[in-house]
Amino acid sequence: MHLLGFSKGGFAVLNLLARHPDLFGVASVWDASLLADRPQHPQLVGVAGSAARLDEYDVRRNLRRHADALRGARRIALGGVGTLGADWIAGRRLLQRLDVPHDAYRDAPAVHRWDGAWIGPAVERILALEAALVPADVREGRSGRVKG
Repeated sequence: MHLLGFSKGGFAVLNLLARHPDLFGVASVWDASLLADRPQHPQLVGVAGSAARLDEYDVRRNLRRHADALRGARRIALGGVGTLGADWIAGRRLLQRLDVPHDAYRDAPAVHRWDGAWIGPAVERILALEAALVPADVREGRSGRVKG
């Protein structure tokens, strides 16, 4: 299963992949928020119910905690910069420190806005990550097994 996320959705996508690497294959995020070290956003604390509950879903913490499961195959594409350049840089540095293979790209628009301009590059990255993970014969439905 593939994951695609924008902004806070990118935060959620990275959390899902980190917490459930056996369930999700690849993730492409654009302008993912909450990767830089800064105080928790009050709105998110309210949604989570408490700061302690939100800590359970801190994407940086979960990437650190589950880094072993994310090493090996390249499964993350970290894209965009938009208005969240500090988050992009911090996310990239964190993944590098953790030795988690990933693609990092900045070829999407610099405007932090939900529209089609970022989706194309993000989906291209998902397909490229998938292609590297899954052999062509399996993707095309030819497993190589003999039926009988």
